[in-house]
Amino acid sequence: MAEPKNQMPTLYLKHRGMFSQSGIVQSIQHWFTENSYRFHPNKYKLKSNESEYEAYGERDIHEYVKFKIAIHAWIRDISEVEVVKDGEKVKMQEGAINLEMEGVILYDPNKRFGNSKFMEWLHNFYQTYIVRQTMAEVWEDDLFLKMNELMGTIKKELSIEAA
Repeated sequence: MAEPKNQMPTLYLKHRGMFSQSGIVQSIQHWFTENSYRFHPNKYKLKSNESEYEAYGERDIHEYVKFKIAIHAWIRDISEVEVVKDGEKVKMQEGAINLEMEGVILYDPNKRFGNSKFMEWLHNFYQTYIVRQTMAEVWEDDLFLKMNELMGTIKKELSIEAA
């Protein structure tokens, strides 16, 4: 039986301008740890004028529910620039960022509802009659709000007005 899950809408961010690449990565890591997510960096490729970054965080919400937020960022046309910030020269990067954020609610991540027919029926009953309202009204909203909070943190790091 496949692991039941609920996919949230993907959030996108496009930005062209100056930024601190290490500041973005650190702010993402900091947000995950501050919000009690287990942080897993997948990929961090640096090339001459482009880079790619993938990471995800997982958090157990309930013994039956786990949140997973994944980030994939592509940075193109990177060039090093020196900027005067608060009276000091700071090295930053200039380029184009494309970022995707996906959120998934994983149900029964520990496989408590095993592979027998009875356990599948019990799992279906549990989802349909016991936690259905909590799934729709609490967990989905909570994950989507957390995704928007993380996107706000990234926008703050990029100095973009939150929309």
